[in-house]
Amino acid sequence: MNKARVEAFTDAIIAIVMTIMVLEIKIPEGATLWSLLRERAYFLAYLISFFRIAATWYNHHYLFANAQWISRKVFWLNIV
Repeated sequence: MNKARVEAFTDAIIAIVMTIMVLEIKIPEGATLWSLLRERAYFLAYLISFFRIAATWYNHHYLFANAQWISRKVFWLNIV
């Protein structure tokens, strides 16, 4: 199986997940620094999740760069 297709599929899924994460950030109610600070828990959770997903995405590309070929089993495990 072509490993570029598996990488492209995973890239698309990661892009969708990161987009949905951005859409879930709450907009502050006012234009003051205090209203921005009240949402810091959501922003911190977003940052932690973003960097965790980015690290997983990087490791995925590193793993697939070293792979010679992709079997059906690897393909399905990647989807899971």
